Amino acid sequence: MKATVPLAMLLVACGKQVPQTANETAAAESAPTATAPAAKPFAYDEENDLIDYHFGWPAEAAAVPQLVARFRAEMTKDKAELLANAKADKAEREKQGFPFNGYMSSTEYETAGQSGRLLSLRAEFGAYTGGAHGNSGTKGLLWDRSATKERKFGDLFAAAANMDRLLTQPWCDALNKAREEKRGEPVGGGGMFDECPQLSEISVIPADKDGNGKFERLLLVADPYVAGPYVEGSYEIELPITGDLVAAIRSDYRENFEVQPQ
Repeated sequence: MKATVPLAMLLVACGKQVPQTANETAAAESAPTATAPAAKPFAYDEENDLIDYHFGWPAEAAAVPQLVARFRAEMTKDKAELLANAKADKAEREKQGFPFNGYMSSTEYETAGQSGRLLSLRAEFGAYTGGAHGNSGTKGLLWDRSATKERKFGDLFAAAANMDRLLTQPWCDALNKAREEKRGEPVGGGGMFDECPQLSEISVIPADKDGNGKFERLLLVADPYVAGPYVEGSYEIELPITGDLVAAIRSDYRENFEVQPQ
């Protein structure tokens, strides 16, 4: 007795398409489609007798290939320099009979806010390289997803002078108030740290604290030694996005901002 081969198998063997049954079609349509895995935050840590090193960035940055490439290059360069300097310092101190304190570097990018087009990142960094004390600071990075490039906040204004015109006085007024609170006396005695730093000397970081996809405030951060001595630390001032500020921004960027709700 000859074994019978199902017609469907013969048709497949001959390269002909086999019509699906209704059940097969429904199953195929309901099968989940493959999707790209969601981006995840990144953190790298290395600690040994020479260095204590950290570098990290959030998921929002991990979803941007250009930023990932940039951060990885920055991380590789910074770590190599830190390790080389620590090795040289340790060898010199051992030669002179002095103790060696390990070097430290930490860079952490966090999301300050994002809109459909713009991603605003805030980086906190700190380092110790054998001096009397460590150094720390803040910097901002504004990424334009449409142009696939970094933008300075000043680039978003229709006229470059409008940024200084609209922000300098509110920044200086708020800074002097914060200085007076820290120092316990009015600012203006002509001291080394009585002048108001220019906007180009500080970090201006758009922020979206309510998470609605529009920036409603600005974080202005002056690192230690910029607006005050080291013992005063950094100064961080929060300014609201105003109607005048939105009107001064280029029309193609305006929809990314809103006047801060009262």
